[in-house]
Amino acid sequence: MQLKLVSRATWLLFLSYTLLMIYLLFFGFSRATRTERLYNLTPFKTIWNYIADIQYYNLDIWIINLFGNVAAFVPFGFLIPVLFRSYTKWYKLMNLLFWALLLVESIQFIFKVGSFDVDDIILNVIGGLVGYTAYVLTIGRKMRCRNLP
Repeated sequence: MQLKLVSRATWLLFLSYTLLMIYLLFFGFSRATRTERLYNLTPFKTIWNYIADIQYYNLDIWIINLFGNVAAFVPFGFLIPVLFRSYTKWYKLMNLLFWALLLVESIQFIFKVGSFDVDDIILNVIGGLVGYTAYVLTIGRKMRCRNLP
């Protein structure tokens, strides 16, 4: 009974967080339809610009764009392997996150509700891997111990 309750709570948390992220990625942050499509295809270009030109950015913009992009996907890195056994390997989770984020960035670009930025994908995947590390150090370790002969 308790395991069933934990499972349902985990699913509820995952689905709620997914809906929140869909809102933030496509509608939040005062996303208005732009007239032009913006993109960055050069890895680490935006990240480097934020670091090198920190004095030109408000601190909140700097934190949101660097650390917020990482932090936003930490929960997915933790919850996906808990809910889907096929994603308990880091490389499988990273692959899933990469393709999902490529889709998100492409939709933002197509509908002009954000820009396509390869650095967002990099930072988001890093966030997912941070969450995965937390999973491995907590739940993942317990699950491996249970499966030992």
